[in-house]
Amino acid sequence: MKRRHFFRTSALAGGGLLMSTFIPISCNIETITQESWEPNFFLRIDPDNTITFICSITELGQGTSTGLTMIVADELGIAIEKLKVEFGDGAFERYGNFQDTGGSNGLRLLWNPLRKAMATTREIFILAAAQKWGVEPNDCYSENGWVNCKSKEKKTSYTSLIELAKKIPIPLKVKLKDASAYKYIGKPVIGKRAKTIVEGQLPYSINFKIPNMVYAAIARCPVWNGKLIRFDATKAKEFPGVINVIEVSSTKINPTNDFKGGVRSGVAVLANNTWAALEAKKLLEIEWDLGRFAKKSDSDVKEELIKQLKEPKRINANFKEAAKILKNSNKKFKATYISPYQANACMEPLNATAHHKGNTIEIWAGSQAPAMFRERIYELTGIPEAAIVSHNLPSGGGFGRRFHSDYVEEAVLISEKIRKPVKVTWSREDTFRTSKYHPLCVDSWDAVLDKNNKAVALGYQGTLGGTNGFRPYPYPLPKVHYNSIYEKKGWLLPRASWRSVYAHPWAFSLECFIDELADLAQIDPIEYRLHLLEKAEVVEQIMDIWVGDNLYPKKLRRTLEKVKLESNWGQTKENHYQGVSSISYNTSYCSQVIEISIDGKELYVERVTVVMDCGKVINPSLVKAQVEGSVIWGLTAALKDKITVKNGSVEQENYHSYDVLRIDEAPIIDVHLLDSQDSPSGAGEPAVPGVAPALLNAVFAATGNRIREIPISTKL
Repeated sequence: MKRRHFFRTSALAGGGLLMSTFIPISCNIETITQESWEPNFFLRIDPDNTITFICSITELGQGTSTGLTMIVADELGIAIEKLKVEFGDGAFERYGNFQDTGGSNGLRLLWNPLRKAMATTREIFILAAAQKWGVEPNDCYSENGWVNCKSKEKKTSYTSLIELAKKIPIPLKVKLKDASAYKYIGKPVIGKRAKTIVEGQLPYSINFKIPNMVYAAIARCPVWNGKLIRFDATKAKEFPGVINVIEVSSTKINPTNDFKGGVRSGVAVLANNTWAALEAKKLLEIEWDLGRFAKKSDSDVKEELIKQLKEPKRINANFKEAAKILKNSNKKFKATYISPYQANACMEPLNATAHHKGNTIEIWAGSQAPAMFRERIYELTGIPEAAIVSHNLPSGGGFGRRFHSDYVEEAVLISEKIRKPVKVTWSREDTFRTSKYHPLCVDSWDAVLDKNNKAVALGYQGTLGGTNGFRPYPYPLPKVHYNSIYEKKGWLLPRASWRSVYAHPWAFSLECFIDELADLAQIDPIEYRLHLLEKAEVVEQIMDIWVGDNLYPKKLRRTLEKVKLESNWGQTKENHYQGVSSISYNTSYCSQVIEISIDGKELYVERVTVVMDCGKVINPSLVKAQVEGSVIWGLTAALKDKITVKNGSVEQENYHSYDVLRIDEAPIIDVHLLDSQDSPSGAGEPAVPGVAPALLNAVFAATGNRIREIPISTKL
């Protein structure tokens, strides 16, 4: 096979991933220098014995780069401490969809392709060494970056074989290492960047600078879809360090991909440092046309959606048998659940640097989708993607917000006007008041009950039925009928991805409703779920507009049985109460029990027990950290603040008005990971959706009152 030929992803990944995507297993040999060799787009080997793993996934603090490095080290046969890690520039032609960082997909998507690429490289070195020594390849083996010869008791380094390796035809079949040969996979390896983070040495995107860079801060219209009428920058221009003040035009959200677009109309202050730009921005005098949302609030959106529950207009999936039962039955139970707008609240504010050079553009940003951003900048400027370089930098959290391109578009638009490198930095207030948000959701469930109060059919109406964020229904019975509702007059706030996306409100409504059905049937909540999950081997997830991964009830059942044991279900202290939830997310399965205590009328979260099946665990330490972070994230959403809107504008400004769970409020979090030989699945989000329902189910156990709207107060 010629080196310039591509393997289909299906060949690399065993047929399970992104069938339309191609991924190269090797670079064009003509582009490789004598000094180094890139056997594939994930690896560079230099003559000084430096081996560099080029990570396509963005590092946002989740530790995926460490997990991927462990895979590289094990399959390539090299000590992990000898591996250098760099992050690949945004390039769909190189990495395909393997560069998007979201949906807990990093390890899930790259597990098979990366192993195949490294095993192929290892085999090439063995073939090169065998050729050099005049022996059979099976007389050679690799270890710690060296190829050893059994019969001649010789060894040679990978780097010494580079020139020979370049000429070896790529083997069509290679043997992946058996799990028993893994040195790192499955063990708690410390994060590759832990030391530099602790020492404050890691250069985040916000720290990036280049010569002759202009710093920009933007005053954005406080109401979504509002427009600039006029501005007076006289006072702002007098502030020391200010260079100029210019208008920033809005960009529409792409109707087929809402990750693109969404720049608000605004005024940019350009200065020779960030502080000057941010301070001078406060001196601007601006008149806005606030548009049709000028008097609208989040309460208006909630009322509109609740009203629509009576007359849903869009049908996502219509299972006639369930619809017929729902229509003709007299014995029904109905409940409606509401979750608010939420902010991503990243510790590092949004920022991006761009240099529009006329015919080329260079971008530096922490991004969850650098290749997509490159595509978007082409749409915005007309400059071909081949002339756009998108450098991916470390970020202080993403949680879905850095999947959206607006903050990068701003830097490009300003640089296009002044033809200098521009760094746009959002203030903390900008990130709360003029950002994008997890949407407000209203979701209603109906159940038809038999004579024993057991559900025989379910009906769903809500904001999640017509979205590609629609989450799976993990229980094989009963039949379900779906309708959807939506904001008829457009979004009051632009939507953003959010940790666990729509699985959060979906699981909140479904798992609370399942608990209510268990109570109606007078069955223990865990036993009720176990009964629902015992009927089928597979639950197919096929809707009219969405196809998802099939679910395996036995896996979810295993997590429930384990969490029942580990949480001492039903054996709590006096004034302690428990609630349970069980969800699937991106082929991971997660059950959790939350234990609360009541002191007078004050609620305290005492303990959260989480059991997760996320396939093969690459690094248990990192997975547990992700689960713990997910629980804190979920508790913040369930207990703390929300985004509220008054007269079209977001009211929250910073952490003083958008409260998050603090360290002194954190409960004991007990994490259990089930053994599995299945491919790795998501770990960064599956523990988020189940937090709110488990908490509210515990509150019901304590008080006998059902709360169906979050966040709740700790004052009961």
